[in-house]
Amino acid sequence: MEPFTPLQREFWDNLAAASQFVRLFDHLPDVYCYVKNTHSQFIAVNRAIAILHGLRDEAPMIGKSDLDFHPRRFAEQYIAEDQRVMAGGKPVPNQVWLVTDYRGELRWYLSTKAPLFGRDGEVIGLAGVMRSFENSDSFQQAYGGFKKVLAHVIRDYREPIRVEELARLVHLSLSQFERRFKAVFQMTPQQYIVRVRLNAAAHTLCQTDRPVGEIALDCGFYDQSHLTRNFRRVYGEPPLAYRRRYRRQNAPEYG
Repeated sequence: MEPFTPLQREFWDNLAAASQFVRLFDHLPDVYCYVKNTHSQFIAVNRAIAILHGLRDEAPMIGKSDLDFHPRRFAEQYIAEDQRVMAGGKPVPNQVWLVTDYRGELRWYLSTKAPLFGRDGEVIGLAGVMRSFENSDSFQQAYGGFKKVLAHVIRDYREPIRVEELARLVHLSLSQFERRFKAVFQMTPQQYIVRVRLNAAAHTLCQTDRPVGEIALDCGFYDQSHLTRNFRRVYGEPPLAYRRRYRRQNAPEYG
């Protein structure tokens, strides 16, 4: 983190409340903005986040965490990423997530999180923004042709997908596409495809009794072992253990 100049220090020391910046995002209804402390408790949110959680304003969210608003299997993943961002001390941009709203409906979002530092240079929390690429005008402006790529993968993740065909969607050579995609999303196109398939598999595991092998094939994996290997790498446990831990957990009541 670069040290403040005297001009910056004078300004920030006189700022009454940092939450004033969050209010700016109230004028961007398709951008979701929040600030959390080191315990992943909400310190400030914009109006779009409150509405996403079925609330009229931010007050009921302050001091609470994702565990109070999302099924535990989702909330624990969001919080684990919070802790990784704060421990690493560097922003983590454009991560793809399935996020539930207050009705339990799932949508795909891109999430960027950045650590926040106190005056002593220690991490005191993080700030985050999300965009839903399904409905967001600002997503199209920010990511341009990549919206076609993300939409194609989410729509057709069950089918074989070749990175070359994704590159053709945005009229780039394979090497150009892979380089630019990784620069924007901090993962390779193949890693993104696997991430989408794993999200779908995890959701199906918790919502149905279907056999793991059947889920693997339906979500675009070669076979059960292919799913299990990737699932263990990302979630830290095999699919059946994940199902036992999170099955039949309902989303909490919303205020």
